Amino acid sequence: MFNAGFGQIPTTNPNQDTWSGSPTNRPESEPKRHFDCLDPSGAPTIQTPLAKRLCRLSVSDQAGTLREQLGGKGMFLQRMKDAGLDVPPFQCVTTQVVKALEEHPLNPHSLARYLPDIVCEPGAQTSLAHIREYLNTLPPSEHVKRTEVLKGLAEFITSDDFYQQAKESEAAQQIRDLRGRLDNPSLSPPVIVRSSGVHEDNYGDAQAGKYLSLVQEEGDVLRTCLKVMASGYRPEVCPAGVPQPMALIIQECIDCQCGGVIMSFGSFRNGTIGVEFTRGQPRGVVAGLSGNTPHRIDISYEEGPDSYQYFPGTISSHYVLRKSGNGYSETRIDNADTEKDDVSHLVTDKMVSDIRNMVTKLEDLLLCPVDAEFGINPEGELCVLQVRPVTQLSGDMDFAMPIPEEAIATGSGVSEGFCTGTLWLAEKGKADAMPEGAIVVAQHAEDWMLEPQFLKRVGGIVIARGGSNDHFAIGMKQQQKTLMLAGDQFEALAAQAGQQATLACARFDDEPGAFIVAGDISAKLASYRKLSNSFDVPQTKAIPSRDDLTFPEGTFLEVASGFKWLTDQNARLLAFFAPGGGLDCLANPVKLSMSPQRSRILAETKDNVNQLVHGAEALLQGYRAFLQLAGEKGSPKVQLLRDELPQLSNRFETLQKTIQSGLDSVILPMQAAEEGRLSPRIFRQWLADCHNLQSDLQALNPKKAEQVQSVHELIFALHQRFLEALAPVTLASGQGRISTEKKITYVDCTTPGGSGGKVLLLRQSGKELIEQSECPITVVSMDDALMVNLMLGDHASLIELLEQADGGKGRTLRLKFSDELNKPGVAYKSGKLKRMWFLAQFLKAIELDENSDPMKISCNAVAGEMTVEFPHMKSRKTMQHAFEKLLIVLNGMFCLDTCFEKIAIFGRDQWDFNVLAQHLNCDVTTEADRFAFQHSLFSIFYLQSLQSIPPCYTLLSNHQQFIHHAHRLVVCLSLASSKKASKRSFREVFMSDEMSEDIRRELLQHLVLLDPRRGKRLCEDVS
Repeated sequence: MFNAGFGQIPTTNPNQDTWSGSPTNRPESEPKRHFDCLDPSGAPTIQTPLAKRLCRLSVSDQAGTLREQLGGKGMFLQRMKDAGLDVPPFQCVTTQVVKALEEHPLNPHSLARYLPDIVCEPGAQTSLAHIREYLNTLPPSEHVKRTEVLKGLAEFITSDDFYQQAKESEAAQQIRDLRGRLDNPSLSPPVIVRSSGVHEDNYGDAQAGKYLSLVQEEGDVLRTCLKVMASGYRPEVCPAGVPQPMALIIQECIDCQCGGVIMSFGSFRNGTIGVEFTRGQPRGVVAGLSGNTPHRIDISYEEGPDSYQYFPGTISSHYVLRKSGNGYSETRIDNADTEKDDVSHLVTDKMVSDIRNMVTKLEDLLLCPVDAEFGINPEGELCVLQVRPVTQLSGDMDFAMPIPEEAIATGSGVSEGFCTGTLWLAEKGKADAMPEGAIVVAQHAEDWMLEPQFLKRVGGIVIARGGSNDHFAIGMKQQQKTLMLAGDQFEALAAQAGQQATLACARFDDEPGAFIVAGDISAKLASYRKLSNSFDVPQTKAIPSRDDLTFPEGTFLEVASGFKWLTDQNARLLAFFAPGGGLDCLANPVKLSMSPQRSRILAETKDNVNQLVHGAEALLQGYRAFLQLAGEKGSPKVQLLRDELPQLSNRFETLQKTIQSGLDSVILPMQAAEEGRLSPRIFRQWLADCHNLQSDLQALNPKKAEQVQSVHELIFALHQRFLEALAPVTLASGQGRISTEKKITYVDCTTPGGSGGKVLLLRQSGKELIEQSECPITVVSMDDALMVNLMLGDHASLIELLEQADGGKGRTLRLKFSDELNKPGVAYKSGKLKRMWFLAQFLKAIELDENSDPMKISCNAVAGEMTVEFPHMKSRKTMQHAFEKLLIVLNGMFCLDTCFEKIAIFGRDQWDFNVLAQHLNCDVTTEADRFAFQHSLFSIFYLQSLQSIPPCYTLLSNHQQFIHHAHRLVVCLSLASSKKASKRSFREVFMSDEMSEDIRRELLQHLVLLDPRRGKRLCEDVS
């Protein structure tokens, strides 16, 4: 009987009456059953002959059906076969046949050795299926019990006890019949039995190496099948606690000259085909547990004399296929001299060409990067044994820094990431003693390192020998655990065991690499990490609906409402190009193709593209309606704008057809691939089609925007034009008043006679600040809104004061700041980006959000724009005051791009929009931010030799002491350089009692960083 803490495995007795009452009324002597809800009649009776229940599927069947019947591996093999690709002969033992084995009635007495707590009643029967159902009833708290049952079942299925009971079953005979179909009259070839789990080899989840693949060694293939089937019952591969549905593949086993794995992409940045192999059977590479660093071939997709490179590996063993009793076995051969395992003669032009051609066909079939197992048979022919989608690629993690010179060891990154932990020398049987989050250091991977509980506690792993595409490597990528190959630097690393270190595998200054450095530099890595263009994060922005993008009736009866709608629509459309805007997946179509949600993501993207196009068309229609407000004649300027409208409309119509064709080129091949049909598009062309579609939507050439080669160019061209049209349309319509002052145009659309008693948003003090600006400005005044358009860059920057902003934000001050970042050959691009960062930090430092909700910052790289928003301002007066402070700051930003080009901020000279977004993304101001901002203030004084303090600096109340002494020091340095003052006076200023020791130390630190030569001399003078 079961003990009280374990429970009872259900059994049934067809000849014994079962208790018919409720469980609560059962006599105490009756043992409690866990399956009172089940049919007590025993194992299900199979009425239909098994052969007739087998599924005969072709590639025309739905992919879901194919996977459910044949499992992942079987589904892809069947697709390859139906597509006419050459694969070794195979037969599928469907999930129905495996299920029949699991439903086969069993004598509970035979289970007693493996499940000691089973109740053995006279004449009772049970089945694996019944026990699986029992496992389903166990709550999560019964984890130990579930584990023990699974272990016992895995052992039982491989035992002679189970074999003897199942060998005469209809399912067993069907398996033998399938094996017999691979024989020919003169030969019974060796076969390998492969697992084919329903969830195995899936998009986004490879489960590589989770189950066994075994060559048939015994005379009866059923025994081999049972061993593979049992591998699905091991507790470590049943995270949900119950074995998953499985089919089996019986495939002719090729006697290989060499074999291994092929990955059709090296990384997101590298489309080179990577081949890893050893002599003999693929097993020497596939699992990654043999201690080999495989031979490698990197193959370009373009044919040519230098289209591939061979790199010899370090091979400690390989496997050969040998006759063994009634079957065959893969026998391990240890290499006495790893340096003499020369297989370069096997790498021929024909082999490379065959691999290239086969990989292209496989990518076209799956429409994604592929991972294939291959062998070269004795005749030199390429045989692809199985294929799966690649689920993880490196190249998505990038740091704007070099590999540190003080690194303990460098190597090759296999699974990217970074972690900090104690270096721990791997030792089987002592994993419990491993520190949490340790960096495991091992000669090579071993199977115990893949146990889920071990991997949960690991920070990262470094091995001396191994591959990049084997099961162990794939598992580490899937678990997002950092993995590095150390090669000949392993010994130096092992000598540091017990020390804390940081492991990082990624791209450093745009080059792939991996290193271990002493200590914890995770904070530094985090600060230097570039943002990923990943699209598979939850979308945080709601895509505007069709109604949102259509102007309401009556909008263009008035200039003010029409101009405001055009301005808002421009912002709504540009938001599509920002991260989370709905088009992200087109930036990385390789990642899109690997996603298990690729069809859903593409369908959503199609909807978003159509919304964008509809919105752009509405913008064009709105612009046409806006021009009509000028009346039939209008001004010559309005007439010129009207005259070009037909040309803009025609070009946009042509673009719409191009976009629709592009959508078809992207969507239709994916639909075919998902349905198991041959794609009408080759994969590499599909990637190009995705990029072309992205270009049709987002590309921008500001100087030729009127050509409307993209939706972005139409938006840009219309924005320029409705700004130009505002003044003449206002005059011609008689709905407003126009005045000019230097480069400033004022458009007053407020209600004549006042604004219902409200104070006008533009005060005289604000007007005076506007007139201090050095750029062309258009100011539009309305009763409840003020818009100030500043011609600062590709998209004219805009300040808005809104009494009722969109999204329930209430009274809001908003700045959209853009710069000339998209023009070819633009000067000081890094300086312009650093200026954007400095502006955002400046607004934080002056606490511009003191009378509003916290300041919100967002970036749009495609538009070259940063948006800073202050929602829910307390009053109109506080909003006006914040607006005027903002103008003071903006006036101080002119020409700083040339200055910032010379300043290294966060240790970086060169910035891109990715770096900017990274440093604006943090809600909390760190010490690094504070230091960088202070260094920027000092550098501006120093590099521009400012003789007076700019007005905006007076707003920095928390930095006044630093600014005052920095200014005095720079003025003194300038005078000393022109010999109008002595060096002694400079020393006196620096050592003055007015300057605190903290300020003195900070100034010296910034001077040494900016000008090391002069800073060093000053240190010597004051020491």
